[in-house]
Amino acid sequence: MRRAAIHSLAGTPPESQGLPIMLDPNALQQLRQLKTEIIESKDVGIGEVRGSQRRFGFVHLEDGREIFIAPDQMDRVFPGDKVRVNVVTDDNGKFKGELEKLIDSPLSRFTGRYLVRGQGHFVEPDLPRFNKLLFIPPSQRKNIKAGDLLHCQVTRHPWQDGKSQVKVISGLGAQDDTGVEGRYIQRKFELPWQWPKDWNADKDNYAEQRTDLRELPFVTIDSAETRDIDDALWAQATENGWTLKVAVADPGAYIQPGSPLDKAARERANTVYLPGFVQAMLPDQLSQEKCSLLPEADRPAMVCTMQISTDGAIDTIEFEQALIRSHAKLTYTEVNTHLQGEAQLAWDSLEPLKAVWQALRAQRQNNSLIMPEQPDFRYELDDSKRIASIQRVERNDAHRLVEECMLAANRSAAKWLKDQNAPAVYNSHAGLREDRLGSVNKLIAEQLPELGEIKPEQLADYVKLIRATEASESALPLQSIFARMLQPGTLSLEPLPHFGLGLEAYTTFTSPIRRYSDLLVQRAIRAKLMSEAAKLPNAEQIEKLQEHIRHTRQASRQMEQWLQYQYLAKQDAEQVYQGRIAHLNGGGFTVELNDTGINGFVEARGIPEKLSFDADSLRLSNDNKNFQLEQTVNVKVAELDPFAGKLLFTLVEEA
Repeated sequence: MRRAAIHSLAGTPPESQGLPIMLDPNALQQLRQLKTEIIESKDVGIGEVRGSQRRFGFVHLEDGREIFIAPDQMDRVFPGDKVRVNVVTDDNGKFKGELEKLIDSPLSRFTGRYLVRGQGHFVEPDLPRFNKLLFIPPSQRKNIKAGDLLHCQVTRHPWQDGKSQVKVISGLGAQDDTGVEGRYIQRKFELPWQWPKDWNADKDNYAEQRTDLRELPFVTIDSAETRDIDDALWAQATENGWTLKVAVADPGAYIQPGSPLDKAARERANTVYLPGFVQAMLPDQLSQEKCSLLPEADRPAMVCTMQISTDGAIDTIEFEQALIRSHAKLTYTEVNTHLQGEAQLAWDSLEPLKAVWQALRAQRQNNSLIMPEQPDFRYELDDSKRIASIQRVERNDAHRLVEECMLAANRSAAKWLKDQNAPAVYNSHAGLREDRLGSVNKLIAEQLPELGEIKPEQLADYVKLIRATEASESALPLQSIFARMLQPGTLSLEPLPHFGLGLEAYTTFTSPIRRYSDLLVQRAIRAKLMSEAAKLPNAEQIEKLQEHIRHTRQASRQMEQWLQYQYLAKQDAEQVYQGRIAHLNGGGFTVELNDTGINGFVEARGIPEKLSFDADSLRLSNDNKNFQLEQTVNVKVAELDPFAGKLLFTLVEEA
């Protein structure tokens, strides 16, 4: 049909003289137009490949559509690839995609597990929704064995013929090797483990600007094993209340903006505390020695001085660069016994600190928000760096005292910087997610009608809402429900509201040894004190820093979960655990075990009678059963794979 059409367009019969067909300019133009129309009539889109639990997949197009990709097509791509697809309609009238072009494939290095299937040798990539096995050629199999954990790199993409290949960068060890979890997480999340060779931090660059406060009897309150100590406290009573000084370690004294060490700290973003393994933001020579506020050692510090009235209001705020000397390293345990009157410590400032803490907390209770406390869990590790036991640790008054003083100093930093119109980095919390406002307003109307026309997306009204939940007699755990509907906190170059704390503005500068954003805030304070321009990141760099922070938190959570699941695997398979429902969706609910903090999932389909999910009240129910946030349930382990991060619980009915 195409050839006949061409002849018709040219006006020349095909049999003429047996010569090649010659097309005049008009016919060529018509052919070009026809080709353009054919191309334009095709439904072509560009998007990202997304995998599934099976062999098929999808392409998420830039226009928002999800296009089905058949298994034979998925064999040619990786999840995450950017591709161009032709969208066609199959015999059933459903859309599906035909791959036309590979635009970009971001997958390069990854971690996984070495598998042998018959005569084939493969790596099973540890990637979300990635169910392909990638071929390991014979030359790459030296010194590794089936089951080993690997760090690999893609050397052949499957686009042409569906066949992929990798090289082994390093074998990380067998799954039962000591410390393999830390090595694996470090490679998987590409956490930097080397320091620049040319970093130098020999001298305090601001020594001449410091006030000598070494005679003031600052003390530190921390865990007994803590070495990277970044804050010290001192307080005394005054006629109108108290003077509170919070001295914070000053690593910025040694780290110049843009230096090799500064770039390395920015790349790490924060210190990652993994069980038996610490990924520090700064070298030990700084974080545990030169900058750490160790007892009986002279240290540079940024000091915040607050005059606090008897009602807990912070009346005046001053900052200064100082030289301090911690007079004692106290532990939470011994300070708590002092606060409870069970023992007496010799430090005079502890009683004023106790009074300041109580006044500050009462003021926050009346004017902002205090969120419910969550327990901590302490891990005892064995010689293999795996969890031997888990101890639930309830927070005591010493923890609360230190936390309140840090909050006061950080609130003061935000107010001081904002009032001075000084460029800085702030911690913001934008409040409720827009897509959940409908659910929030529905719950308010049903459960808290006395709030009337409240607008929970506004800070003042949100504070009223949370306070109302504390006094509510509703059967629903309203405060927990609303907490699940909040947006995550972010860094900002503007003093935006912090809904989680109920504050108009908030920042943190009290952990500069462990958090790069705190180091940036210290620089902003120093720049204002010295009447200099602050050297701060731009908005794009702040977003990149935020992404680094999310990345390291994910690494920490995965490492902790891996070790938790290994610990659980050693327990009696029939043991029954008590826990609380920590989250719900249409597929089931997450249960957090009370004694260990371990989280696992209960699938709704495993419960005999079908459950309906109420997204407003976060509840799964049917005529006979009801599962609600914060509800206590009994469970036992149904399925457990520590390496894959999979833990399924089954419910145990009470006798």
